[in-house]
Amino acid sequence: MGIKGRTALVCAASKGLGRACAMALAAEGVNVVITARGKEALEATAGEIRKATGVNVVAVAGDITTPEGRAAALAACPQVDILVNNAGGPPPGDFRQWDRAAWIAALDANMLTPIELIKATVDGMMARGFGRIVNITSSAVKSPVDGLGLSTGARSGLTGFVAGLARSTVARGVTINNLL
Repeated sequence: MGIKGRTALVCAASKGLGRACAMALAAEGVNVVITARGKEALEATAGEIRKATGVNVVAVAGDITTPEGRAAALAACPQVDILVNNAGGPPPGDFRQWDRAAWIAALDANMLTPIELIKATVDGMMARGFGRIVNITSSAVKSPVDGLGLSTGARSGLTGFVAGLARSTVARGVTINNLL
């Protein structure tokens, strides 16, 4: 893929899609900084990636949806070439039961956190003429599912934001895509 030697920040990488992304990037020779809330699972994943690929792996335990979690991850990865935004989705339910706090939490985790990480990394990527940003969202963005309104609403907002931003970053070597 021509990305050997690059550095990636992969969020929510102790399991699932985040882990798979981190492993795939490491298999291509990319050094990875991985984040997740669960320190034990994160450290185990870091060890498995190191053993399988031999690349440099840094594990940063913390909640990426908080300013402190983002600051810790970015401090461990001062030059992000590849950013994989990922966070667990809010719980399903009936929209009649969701109060403002539920909506704000969904927006913080699944729209505003990725935007904050993009804001923190995209200028450096453009200055270097290379960057890849992948946002793991949901297929419900394209085909909404009843009961997943918190997730769909926040992730649709991110998708719309990224569609506009990507048009201006691509000319400077930075692509931004969403994985549904």
